Amino acid sequence: MPLSVLDVYKLLPKTNCKKCGTVCMGFAAKLVAREASPEDCPLLLEPEFKENLEALRRLFPKTEKEITGLLIDEERCIGCGNCVVVCEENRLNDEIAHGKGSRMNDEVVLLIVDGKVKLPNPKKCKRAFEPPEFCRACVDHCPTDAIELVSPS
Repeated sequence: MPLSVLDVYKLLPKTNCKKCGTVCMGFAAKLVAREASPEDCPLLLEPEFKENLEALRRLFPKTEKEITGLLIDEERCIGCGNCVVVCEENRLNDEIAHGKGSRMNDEVVLLIVDGKVKLPNPKKCKRAFEPPEFCRACVDHCPTDAIELVSPS
């Protein structure tokens, strides 16, 4: 069952302070539309709203796009593996560096599964580091433009 704006609103401070740029009902609508994240409400970061923030984080977990800024279009992906090989973090793995591919238990950033690229460990991507490092190797080497770089949310 999809989340209702009213259910999300019930977890907000309900002060209509507009510190997030709108009133609480509007912020709830932005959360449901995935146009905002729970951390965009400054009041939720205060200790008294800790439980509400955790509940909202469970309802709205960060996506790969929000962590790395990468969007993968599986329809365009042909499974060539260029992105896997050019990823600097993946190349730290000797098997990948020598063109053999990763093993099942390797923690890699990009991986080809059933003929499509997957991002099994987005937090290992350079773009997810603190501070993030600018990298677009996978985007630049994709022959079908199946990987797009957008601003992380």
